[in-house]
Amino acid sequence: MSRTLYYGDNLTVLREMPSESVDLIYLDPPFNSNADYNVIFREQSGDGPGAQIRAFNDTWTWGFEAAAALADLVTVHGELAEYLHFTVRRLGHNSMSAYLVMMAPRLVQLHRVLKATGSLYLHCDPTAGHYLKVMLDLLFGAVHFRGEITWKRQSAHNDARRQFGVVTDSILFYAKSYNSKFNVVRQALDPDYVAKFYRHVDEKGRRYRLSDMSAPEGGGMSAINAKTGRPNGSYEWKGYQPPARGWRFSAETMQRLHEEGRIHYPKDKNKRLALKRFLDENEGKPVTNLWDDIHPVGPQARERLGYPTQKPVALLERIIKASSDLGDVVLDPFCGCGTAIAAAEKLGRSWVGIDITHLAVWLISNRLLVDHGLERGNDFEVIGTPVDKASAQALFNEQPDGPYQFQFWVNGLIGAQSYGAGATGKGKKGSDSGIDGRIYFRTPGGESVETVIVSVKGGQQLNPGMVRELESVVRREGAAMGVFVSLHEVTSGMRQEAARFGFYEYGRDCIPRVQLLTVAELLGGGRPWIPAGSVNVSMDARPAKRLPKAAKVNDQQRLIDAPAAR
Repeated sequence: MSRTLYYGDNLTVLREMPSESVDLIYLDPPFNSNADYNVIFREQSGDGPGAQIRAFNDTWTWGFEAAAALADLVTVHGELAEYLHFTVRRLGHNSMSAYLVMMAPRLVQLHRVLKATGSLYLHCDPTAGHYLKVMLDLLFGAVHFRGEITWKRQSAHNDARRQFGVVTDSILFYAKSYNSKFNVVRQALDPDYVAKFYRHVDEKGRRYRLSDMSAPEGGGMSAINAKTGRPNGSYEWKGYQPPARGWRFSAETMQRLHEEGRIHYPKDKNKRLALKRFLDENEGKPVTNLWDDIHPVGPQARERLGYPTQKPVALLERIIKASSDLGDVVLDPFCGCGTAIAAAEKLGRSWVGIDITHLAVWLISNRLLVDHGLERGNDFEVIGTPVDKASAQALFNEQPDGPYQFQFWVNGLIGAQSYGAGATGKGKKGSDSGIDGRIYFRTPGGESVETVIVSVKGGQQLNPGMVRELESVVRREGAAMGVFVSLHEVTSGMRQEAARFGFYEYGRDCIPRVQLLTVAELLGGGRPWIPAGSVNVSMDARPAKRLPKAAKVNDQQRLIDAPAAR
């Protein structure tokens, strides 16, 4: 189960997973905010608004599926079902009740697959967070609620006209048992605190603060010695008299501290000794439940992929460090663009990710390749995507958006950026008609980026006119080449038409300007012939054509020089 990415409904996948097989769960389920989230693919030319790909629609509606889920829950977790029956009666059959009912069986399965030493972090907003907390209390037990983390995701918001601006998210933290792992995570000291308290500098240039050396109450060195009638720590030290409760340390420890230069000796022996606490030995302050030091993924952030609701890697790193150890399994059942997976890989954990869109599978696969050098099929496994023509046909036939998911999948296989009419998820043709995907590569000198137009067809009615249409789009867009991918075998007339379009010269190579491939060829390992330096462009890549020849590639173009997706 290590390093596994699943395409499909997470409820189906979770039901097949072994009980108590996961060490840590993080989930950031689509909130009930009645919004379509879209990924923005900025055009490489920098012109135009760019295309939108619907990543997910988080509008939940009450229907047969929600009603059936509520009925099934009775046999799985009666107490939770009772709570939801009451809640649905109070809320009515609306999007909120549908959202809660559809989340319930997933939370049940997440609790089942979590180890006794494991923890769960649920990222939510105020819309449904209070309902979700009650559900988690019923599943985990209120005694295992470890706290609510408040993440300050931005400093200002424009919704403050009739209310206080909403600038935080909540993360509900639950443990499976009293034995759940927890590692104290620390953060850097506040600069103002350092300036105020670490005011002293020793002869070696080390900054330090002074700390009381009196014994604390409650026993130990402050306990009354039966022989002397005084605290155990009541002894003179190098001419300095002990505090009323005695010294905090034994004479042996005091000698060691003296030899290490950790005791501050006032010139006036009537004054108190103090312990030197060095700044360079301070590991930082323990993190509290208010996280205001992790910034959201901004427009200029290196890690930005343009994915809706993308969370910063630092946020997931903190969670993973706190509640897992090296080699533990981290599960994200709504993995989106894969931030939890990327953080788990970086920190030496195993991981399992689940998502219901091929866009997410493509994003995560490329992210793992570029950031961690992991190759799909060799270093990690993808389960649930088509493995032969029949399963590819089944994907294309899925309702309601099979053709678009098919398109995402094909583009992912060849390292293309989904684009065009199908990318909107709305099934409408627009000004970008004829473009289902784009691949980019650098010219031999590296001074500019060329475009490859991708056309994807799943229907059986293929003809040479489709190739001519692709040729026309290549000319219109000023692209270098075109790639035509079909589910079914192309005709001889289509191959003849493609041959007439000639070649693209790249250094000493003459590459066909229009290339025809079938899904069967792609599944067999075939790929378009794209020049060296072919790219899987970041979701928010800068317009590379405007870069001067010797310019340094912008951080947001970190995916540009990556090898094509496998």
